[in-house]
Amino acid sequence: MRLFADYSPKRRRNFLWCVFTVIIVLLAITIVFLFGSIFKSNSILIKISGLVLVLLIIFTYILGLIISHWQYYAEASKNDFTNNIVHEIKTPITVISLACEMLQDKSLEGQPGREEQMDTYLPIISSETERLKKMVDVFLQHSRIDSTHFALNIEQFDMHDLIINVAERAQFLVQSKQGEITTDLKAKQTSVKGDRLQIANVITNIVDNAVKYTDEKPHIHITSEDAPHGILLKISDNGIGIPKNALEHIFEKFYRVPTGDRHDVKGYGIGLNYALRIVQMHSGEIKVHSKEGEGSVFEIYLPNNPKFRKQ
Repeated sequence: MRLFADYSPKRRRNFLWCVFTVIIVLLAITIVFLFGSIFKSNSILIKISGLVLVLLIIFTYILGLIISHWQYYAEASKNDFTNNIVHEIKTPITVISLACEMLQDKSLEGQPGREEQMDTYLPIISSETERLKKMVDVFLQHSRIDSTHFALNIEQFDMHDLIINVAERAQFLVQSKQGEITTDLKAKQTSVKGDRLQIANVITNIVDNAVKYTDEKPHIHITSEDAPHGILLKISDNGIGIPKNALEHIFEKFYRVPTGDRHDVKGYGIGLNYALRIVQMHSGEIKVHSKEGEGSVFEIYLPNNPKFRKQ
């Protein structure tokens, strides 16, 4: 058993699948021998029992195939997530390291243009450090919500205040791409009970995606309106949109929409899954309307007094 425990997850899965297949084959051989006596019998009950046994074994085998395929997909997606985040973390670390080397070069001290070098490399270090911080925040969000100890911090808050705060914090990112973020807050029942920080993270994730997935100057519009026993938020953008065949997978963990030849867009496939789970924990709903090349509209419904769920 110790040797089996040292196997990699893939090797353990293959070993268990081989054992499962051998058992099915042995059962099939047993049925072949039993069929002779079963169908020689004049008892209808025995014949029906034999047929049920055959169907049960076939069903078990098919179920095993489905489970094995699902486990393979989950493991492959998780590995892809790990490889992607390691690759992205390596890039800003390399940039920061090179910038620090240039600033620490003693031979350049007192040389003309030294101050200009400082003005060039210090903002790069600051920008890449902020990029690393965002990566860590995303990873921590993913880890916390998967933790058995994760719990919402429930409080009463004003949704419009939260939206305005998120929009103000997103202004720098949006304006860096010469875009704009606007609001049209018409809801009258704006008091919501829930986890203010997690709801803010949900809206921030969607806004960040709207900025990343656009070929033009990003135009993001956030609206609110009253809904039965709650509030409805809509976050629209002028981005590249989501292909029809990807819409049904958009909230799956580790899923990333294929972007063709676009290699400048980075993502982890966990932001929208996180958003879905947080909204569901608030007994709310989140959905998306999108057409490729025409942007997207995310709708978030949150009840005023939800029945909070655990993950």
